[in-house]
Amino acid sequence: MSYILDALKKAQAERELGHTPGLHSAPAAVVPAAAAGARTRLWLALGGAAVLIAGAAWWLWRPAAAPAAPALAGAPAPSTAPTLAAQPAPLPAAPVAPVASIPVARAAQPVAPPAVARAADDESLPLLRQLPDAVQRTVPTVSFGGYIYSPDPAERLLLIDKTLRHEGEEVAPGLVLEKLLPKAAIMNYRGTRYRAPY
Repeated sequence: MSYILDALKKAQAERELGHTPGLHSAPAAVVPAAAAGARTRLWLALGGAAVLIAGAAWWLWRPAAAPAAPALAGAPAPSTAPTLAAQPAPLPAAPVAPVASIPVARAAQPVAPPAVARAADDESLPLLRQLPDAVQRTVPTVSFGGYIYSPDPAERLLLIDKTLRHEGEEVAPGLVLEKLLPKAAIMNYRGTRYRAPY
């Protein structure tokens, strides 16, 4: 039923335009003038809004201008005209004479480095049995076992009373293992230094 009503409405519209519709004629698309004007106004409004948004974005994110330096009262305004300052003429370079070797006076006796001098002093320390009897009696008795000697002081070890000891450790009350040499240990008992061979 609705098909018949639609066909009748289309035929009436065609008659008003001066055409007689046929069975196979396509229906004419009729766009009211008000709808076309509304569409145009919508596109214009959207375009205007896009322009406003772009302008606002440019205004917010534009590079800031450098603030002007405050002018001091009574100070002359800087001149924009280029001024040529009087520059002194460059001095000619003086010729460089070849440097002759100057003999250096040598010391009469060579001075040994402190480490070598200290090692020589350590080798000349007395043994425990060469100390005075009063000192020998007060020094605690310790027994030495194996040792590890290395050029690096942190890796040197000595087995004293079945305990591995490093340089600088106190091995008995008042007795300190001061230093390890390749064949002897330097011990310090309350300020008295002596050598103890392994």
